[in-house]
Amino acid sequence: MEHGACHENDDYSNTALNLNKPKFVTNMRHQHALVLVGRDTIFGVHMTQYHHEEHKYQMILELELPEEVRKIYRDLRQTWPEMAFVLCNAESDLFMVPEIGGGSIASFRANIFMGLFPLDKLLPEEEENEHFFPWAPSIVKPLNDVEFEVTVKRVVQFRPFNHQEILPKFANYYVWGDGNEAHMTHWQTAHLASGPFDAPAFGPDYDHIMTLKHAPNWLDAPLLKAGVSVSVPAIKLRNATKKKKPDIPQVRPFKHDGKIEVLYRGIGQPYEVVAGYTYVFGPQVASSPSTIPELDPSVTTSNSPDQMMFMPATPKEYWADARLSSNIKDGFKDE
Repeated sequence: MEHGACHENDDYSNTALNLNKPKFVTNMRHQHALVLVGRDTIFGVHMTQYHHEEHKYQMILELELPEEVRKIYRDLRQTWPEMAFVLCNAESDLFMVPEIGGGSIASFRANIFMGLFPLDKLLPEEEENEHFFPWAPSIVKPLNDVEFEVTVKRVVQFRPFNHQEILPKFANYYVWGDGNEAHMTHWQTAHLASGPFDAPAFGPDYDHIMTLKHAPNWLDAPLLKAGVSVSVPAIKLRNATKKKKPDIPQVRPFKHDGKIEVLYRGIGQPYEVVAGYTYVFGPQVASSPSTIPELDPSVTTSNSPDQMMFMPATPKEYWADARLSSNIKDGFKDE
């Protein structure tokens, strides 16, 4: 028994994971993208990346915006209800996600951007940059004229990934909100996918940030405000016929106004929620590139043809002026 335990430790000591072990565990301060949901109560949902230490966190924050910024956001949300609005801390005010999750930082300077700049219009040096950040004023224009101070009113969820967690049979989601507004995000699993002597790779799984049509009438207000865990039996992540291969959905699983059956805590009889808009969906940003499954050509999808990713494109009027010049790749057509 003891000999076997020593042997397992010896094996681990020679793996790629252990050889890359840092002497001191910390995170690099960085810019972070928070997708905004809600109108009366505004929340920011952190976009994840399993293969970047600084983004290996699910986090939901209730935010307070300056009144003039709040008005801009609410007016544009009314005009563009299906648009993803992305709040990003300024390049001059970098932080670690755990500093927000742990309460040591309660405010930061930020900008708000619309959608995602078309990835096929990036410059070669941007595409090759491991820490490229697509919401930069040199790429897209912020909604606000100047940076503003964001206050974190409360942390709704702070969850560091554990790479030994197993992908569940059915998708799990987190439901939260306030008043008559409610939202859902996929409970992600950044499981280790690489072999012991390979470069570490994590996934696949998918990010999904969406709103609900209204707060569920079966969920008490204090539970909604704190957030609850539900399962969605309609989304199967492990197909028995495919052995251990994950079965990640390739298109947005819920239609606007569609009814979704969910199991509270993953058990019992189903309850019903009604889907609103999806702002982010897919494994493309979250998962390690080597784990992302190929698109099934037989599946009709409104996603980009070469990637499993949905996020509304930045309207052309919000491109930075330099992006409208002739040095950008030709062939772009307005939707």
